[in-house]
Amino acid sequence: MKERHLEGYKKFKKEYFKDNKKLFDELALGQQPHSMIITCSDSRVSPVKILSATPGELFIARNIGNIVPPYDQTQGATQSAIEYAVNVLHVESLIILGHSACGACEHLYHEKTEDEKHIELSHVDDWLKLAYPAKHNSILECLNNPQKDRAEVTEKNNIQLSIQRLMTYPYVVEALEKGTMEIHGWWYNIGTGALEVYDYGDKKFRAI
Repeated sequence: MKERHLEGYKKFKKEYFKDNKKLFDELALGQQPHSMIITCSDSRVSPVKILSATPGELFIARNIGNIVPPYDQTQGATQSAIEYAVNVLHVESLIILGHSACGACEHLYHEKTEDEKHIELSHVDDWLKLAYPAKHNSILECLNNPQKDRAEVTEKNNIQLSIQRLMTYPYVVEALEKGTMEIHGWWYNIGTGALEVYDYGDKKFRAI
């Protein structure tokens, strides 16, 4: 264990854990998160910090690019997490949280240089094929609106794509129809801390 890890753990145990011992006693008996958040693996994005949440409130699934695969494409970690959150934990909200300066969305447009050809990214490349529809829509959108920021457009289209993909999950649709769960799309600006929410009415992101 590196010194930075050890010092961080000591601080947690001495301060946060000690001050919230009752909470951790309750969490030791089980979890009842009110929301599931599917977000990017990016280290700059912390749903717990953004929402000022405490342990046990958020069921979080991370992957490169906050992508939801189609229901019948592959059976992986993200699908398993969604299934568990909806069918066992019965979360009230399922949130896709994307962000600015997303490396995954940027990678969709990147072509390797000679200096980068030795870097192994075959798994990343295969995974990001799931986001191609967002890329293609963004190219068309920016061609017709050259003043738009292609990176931001791609990040937001990717969030919308993941929302659409959730509708291929039968139990997600069932929960929506029963009114026991809602789906939200959020875009977080790392530099400003601003949070924008997808409006289903006009299909645009609105600042809150």
